[in-house]
Amino acid sequence: MGYFNKYYGKYRFEFYLILLSVSALFIHLHLASTLNIGNDEAHYFVWSLKPAPGYLDDAPFTSYVIYFFTGLFGKSELNVRMGAVIFSFLDGFLIYCLTYTLFRNKRASFFAFMFFLSTVIFGTVLSVMMLPDAPLLFFYLCFLIAFHKSLGYKNKDGDRFKKWSNPDKPDKSLLLWILTGVFLGFAFLSKYTAALIPPSALLYLLLSNKNRTVLKTFYPYLALAIALLVFLPVVYWNSKYNFISFRFQLSHGFSHPKPVASLFIDGLLGQFLVITPFIYLFLIWTFGYSIKKFIPGWLNMKSGGGSGGLDIAEGILYSVCLSLPVLVFFIVNGYFHRILVHWPDIGYMAAFPVMGYVADRITGSGSHAKQRGTLILKAAGSYVYFAIFFGFFLSFVLYNQIYYNLIPVRKIIRYIDKEKNIKKSWVFSLIPHIPGSPETADIINDLFGWKRGAKYVGIVYKDYKAAYHPLFILTHHYAIADELIYYGGYEPAVNIYNISGFLNQYDLWQNLNKINKENAIFIMDNKYMINPARIYGGDFKSIQEIGRLDIYVKFRLIRVYYLYLMKDFDAKRAITHIKKSM
Repeated sequence: MGYFNKYYGKYRFEFYLILLSVSALFIHLHLASTLNIGNDEAHYFVWSLKPAPGYLDDAPFTSYVIYFFTGLFGKSELNVRMGAVIFSFLDGFLIYCLTYTLFRNKRASFFAFMFFLSTVIFGTVLSVMMLPDAPLLFFYLCFLIAFHKSLGYKNKDGDRFKKWSNPDKPDKSLLLWILTGVFLGFAFLSKYTAALIPPSALLYLLLSNKNRTVLKTFYPYLALAIALLVFLPVVYWNSKYNFISFRFQLSHGFSHPKPVASLFIDGLLGQFLVITPFIYLFLIWTFGYSIKKFIPGWLNMKSGGGSGGLDIAEGILYSVCLSLPVLVFFIVNGYFHRILVHWPDIGYMAAFPVMGYVADRITGSGSHAKQRGTLILKAAGSYVYFAIFFGFFLSFVLYNQIYYNLIPVRKIIRYIDKEKNIKKSWVFSLIPHIPGSPETADIINDLFGWKRGAKYVGIVYKDYKAAYHPLFILTHHYAIADELIYYGGYEPAVNIYNISGFLNQYDLWQNLNKINKENAIFIMDNKYMINPARIYGGDFKSIQEIGRLDIYVKFRLIRVYYLYLMKDFDAKRAITHIKKSM
């Protein structure tokens, strides 16, 4: 027992870290294996069927991960998502390691981990959904650790930026900087938002009295060059397509010329919910507390030395500089464009360490125990514990909502739409538009019914193909095509095509001349409704509605498919029409 108590007291936070991480892993595996593939996940799975150095929508690494696991273990929901589950499991340990690297405080490191695990977006959503953010967050955390260790590395003579005095030994500082560049390069390969990392790192170096001199060396520029070298295949692929992916992302991210208040409210509210309300408020308070408490003292310190105060201030500066610029960027951009809830995620990852340190400080750990007597700090400490508890509670609510639909989302959306239409002034004018109808706006529906729908579509397609051969499947939205490919076994640009009014990856794959004069079954659902006769009337000689498929899950209508028979496709006219619309 004494042996256990000895090591439990020394490693208790590591024990809690492992216990919670493994527990969360089993929950994530359950979610990943029981939910249908979401729209974006299906899209990246389709990418994996056609491996390439680049794709229209984003960087390619997500498709490589899916290709690896599905190729190794076979196609299944779990295997498509295995990369996200593993990356998320490792992210928790990396956050703990990063925080300890910055502050040498295990309790603060555990707080940082708890903030990560209790947020809905990281602890539940991105830990299951295989999106580009999964590898991005992993490589970004690796970058943060490697970058900081590169800055703090000292050789035998105490010089941080020169080679070891023994020429026979490798330059470990150089190796660390190479590793930093490799991790940054893989972050670039994961998602284009990684472009915000170098400016944030540069800001830290410019503000850091201790590490500013590194800018006079070749090390950071070498790391950046290595990162760009890793990213070079994507650049090469884009050069072959007139940099179509880069141009698509720029237009996608800056499409509104004037500020729109409802977009800003929408984006901010989304962040408020997925980070969880009380953790988000604590994040804001942490930035204010850090700037007020530590930055003035840090400004008066001179570089060099190794005092605890300077090390703590540098750790706070590191975390703030690598997080705050990213979050501010998306807040400002939220005035001009709809910001999805997971876009600023790297900003939160870099903020968790300083949040953990501040949480440890205000809850009265260690040398700060004497501060426990103040009423304000007692309240702040209680707030921290409540914020983490409430985050887990929201994740529990989401978990139950996914499987049991306890919250009447449709009724709530219907009420909001009604009130917004009646009262168009004051706060109702700021309520963002909720896409789709109340029946389709519940995004949880996107995780159910696709497998069953693809089965029935396959039966209809088989019967009509016997009578109207050659016959292909046509959709107007890539999400429908992607789900049918995954669950129906169709091949993109072979027996399923996507012709829409906006540019997407299918336009780079498909050759419409191959299906000239063929017939098609057109499929749309009640979420993405159009008038097929108006859109495709000139591309086919005849268009006839042949029926609908209602998809139910647990007696709840999830999706409605509408099917049309279209005869004699005119590829030349369709291609001309597509070129005019782009």
